[in-house]
Amino acid sequence: MTRDPDDATPLPTAAPGVQLQPAAYEKLHTALRGAIARLAADEPFERLVVPPVISRATIERAGYVASFPHLLGTVHSYTGSAADWRRLAPLVAESGPWHTRQEVSDLVLLPAACYPVYATLTGRDLGEHPARFSVEAQCFRQEATAEAGRLRSFRMAELVTAGTPEHCLGWREGWLRRVADWLETLGLKPSVELADDPFFGGGRRVYQAAQRAQELKFELRVPVADGLVQAIASANIHKDHFGEAFGFTADGGPGHTACTAFGLDRIALALLHTHGPRPADWPDAIGTALNGD
Repeated sequence: MTRDPDDATPLPTAAPGVQLQPAAYEKLHTALRGAIARLAADEPFERLVVPPVISRATIERAGYVASFPHLLGTVHSYTGSAADWRRLAPLVAESGPWHTRQEVSDLVLLPAACYPVYATLTGRDLGEHPARFSVEAQCFRQEATAEAGRLRSFRMAELVTAGTPEHCLGWREGWLRRVADWLETLGLKPSVELADDPFFGGGRRVYQAAQRAQELKFELRVPVADGLVQAIASANIHKDHFGEAFGFTADGGPGHTACTAFGLDRIALALLHTHGPRPADWPDAIGTALNGD
C-alpha cells in the first residue's frame, strides 16, 4: 500500500528511539521552528545552528557527565596502524568484535542544544548587556526505554540568556508563561510542573531537594500518546552554575543563565496525537498558530 503523503506519522527503525520522518512530518517541524522564531522576534537573539557533536572537555566542564553518564553518547574511533586494521577487518564480515581497538575521542554526541554557547561567553561581563542565543541541534541521549516520545536521536530548539540573577529569573518567568500560552494556541493543554531530574551533579537526592527549594526547572507536560504524558518544553534557571564553570560574570559576580527548551519532536508527536496524523486536516486555527497566516 502506498503511504499517504499527508500522513506525518514517523516510521520506526531497527534502533529503538530512532525514527524516520516523512515529508509531512518535516513540514510540521519547519512550521514549529518558524512559530518559535516569531514567538522570540521581540528579543535580540543571536541565531546559531549547533553541530550534533561537542567537545568532551566542554561537556565535562559543564557538569553533564557528573549528572548523566548513563545518557551520554561518546564518539570512539580506531587509533591503531593500517597493519593492525588489516588483521581486524575480517571480523566485520563475521560480526565479530571489530570495535575492541577503538578508543574514546575528544568528541561526544550533543545531549542538549544549549551546551556549546556557554563557553563562548568566557571572560565577558554581561551586567549591562545580557547575552541571548537562539539555538537548534540534533541531539542524542542513550535513553533506556523506547516509549513514544522518549527518543535517543531528537531535535531540540532552545532560547538561552545570560546576565544578572534578576534578569535571568525575570526572563525565565516571562518565557514560562509565554510558552504555556503558545501551546494553548496549538490546541494543547499543558500542565506546568516542577521537575526533579538532576542537572548539576552532586547526587540525585541533593539535587531534588535543591530543585524543590529553588524551583530551577519547570516542565510543560502534555499527552504524546494514549495514556502517556511527557514534557514537551521547559523553562529553566541555572543560577551561577555555568558562569562559574566557564568564567563569565555579570556586575562583577558570576554570571547567571536561563533557558527555554522546546522538544521539537515531542511537540510534533503531541500535535499528531491531539489532532490526528494528517496536518492538512487540522483545524484552521491550528494552521494559523503554526504558520502565522
